[in-house]
Formats: sequence, C-alpha cells, structure tokens
Amino acid sequence: MSALTRGQQIGRVLAAGLVCGALVWAASPLVTGVREPFDSDSLYYPAAMFLAGVLASLPAPRFWWLAVVAVFLGEHLYGFIAYPDQRAWLLFGLIINLIIPTWWAAALGALLVFAVYRLRRRTPPPAPDR
Repeated sequence: MSALTRGQQIGRVLAAGLVCGALVWAASPLVTGVREPFDSDSLYYPAAMFLAGVLASLPAPRFWWLAVVAVFLGEHLYGFIAYPDQRAWLLFGLIINLIIPTWWAAALGALLVFAVYRLRRRTPPPAPDR
C-alpha cells in the first residue's frame, strides 16, 4: 500500500472535519433536546467538539490545525443549511465564534492527536528480547 500524498491527507482531514462538525449540530437535538448544541446545559458541546477535533485529525495528525478549521466550518455550514430561518443569526454566530473561540475544545482534541503522533515518531522502537 502506498503512502498518501499531501493533497490526499489534506482532503481526508477536511472531509472528516466537515462531517464531524456537522454531526455535532445534527446530533444535538437527539442528545440534548435543543437545536443549537451550545444552548444545552450539559457538557455535550465541548465534549462533542473535543471528539470532533480528535476524529478529524486522525487521518493526518500533522494537519491538526486544518481539522480545527474544518470542524468549525462544518458545524456552521450544517446550521446554515439545516436552519434557513436562522441564517442571519448563524452568520452573526460565525463572527462571534471567531472572537469568542468556542472551537477551543476541537483544537485541544486535534492538538492532543498531533502531540501523540509526534511523540510516537520520536520514541525509538523497543529492542528485541534475546
């Protein structure tokens, strides 16, 4: 099996991030009972964003930062498409989320995957037993 090209890795991270971000919003009514995940009184939103960051960065951990951007865009794109009655608020929310970083949980999850990836690459394999 050949290694993935840089473009393929980027494409997979983007796709995973967009899907994971959309799923954070899509699952919110089922899990929390509220349409917008950040309106829940539970820890659903930060936990779901953390998991989305982890899952989105797994295809190519070195592009962890792209996973965060894709999760952020995926959740807002889903909200924009799924709730046409709220489009103005969603655009406002997009701007507010750039100022008040609700995406930190996704960044933390993606950065954790990257850190583990880097650590595993630097650690030499164990010596064989004789």
